[in-house]
Amino acid sequence: MSSDYMFGDEAGSGPRVHSIEYRKLKFILAVITVILGVELVWLFGISPCMPFSKITISGIPGVDEKTVLALAGIGKHTSFMALNAKSAEDALLTLPMIRSARVIKRFPNRVELHLESRRAAAMAFVTHGERIFPALIDGEGTIISAGKEGFLGDETLPVISGLVLEGVYPGMKLPRMYNTLFARLEDLTRTAPELLSTISEIKINHRNYDGFDLTLYPAHKAVRVRVSEDITEETLRYMLLMLDVLSGKSGNIEEIDFRTGTASYKEVQSG
Repeated sequence: MSSDYMFGDEAGSGPRVHSIEYRKLKFILAVITVILGVELVWLFGISPCMPFSKITISGIPGVDEKTVLALAGIGKHTSFMALNAKSAEDALLTLPMIRSARVIKRFPNRVELHLESRRAAAMAFVTHGERIFPALIDGEGTIISAGKEGFLGDETLPVISGLVLEGVYPGMKLPRMYNTLFARLEDLTRTAPELLSTISEIKINHRNYDGFDLTLYPAHKAVRVRVSEDITEETLRYMLLMLDVLSGKSGNIEEIDFRTGTASYKEVQSG
């Protein structure tokens, strides 16, 4: 005789238990879906429209943050969605002291401004009309500062004279004819500053029709040295070598000319 019996309560308990568990699961899934939906709405819909929670500026010590942020178009209420990074970079490049600018937006509400400052390659005395202005100029031929601010340059910078311009103001680009000169000077200040320190002044001599050449004034020699506009480390070393070779005649030599690639010299004409 079989001992397996099924009572009424036991027979109906299985389906009801499964039904309750299924409803609980649906409720939990619904709650999770709502939470995820709210988080997604917050993350992608609300947070990017809220003001930046963190703004980082790096690259230029002592930079006026208020000026930089105002120029980049970043205010108290500027958000991730509202800021155009490319437009902000272009605006920052209008500051004379900034050579490059990168604006990086970090989703959902952070922004980073990475700035690179211009470095002076030379201090120049610029003639404008009847006035002479000191100016700091970088390797790209951009005037960083002009007027009294031009005296704030590094004393080790080469000094340029004979530069004639129609205007002088920070951010101004020099005519393209000077690009090679200031690019060379920037290279030399980085790779061979000891050579530049042997020169007290570099004078620009404009030719009648086009272009220019240079007159170098050695710091400890009473001799002028004429060179082409393309001044290089090799040129300076050759100049120093010839000054040493001709040192015995230095009292009679007025000028050494390297413009043709070979050295020639001119003696002082006795009265």
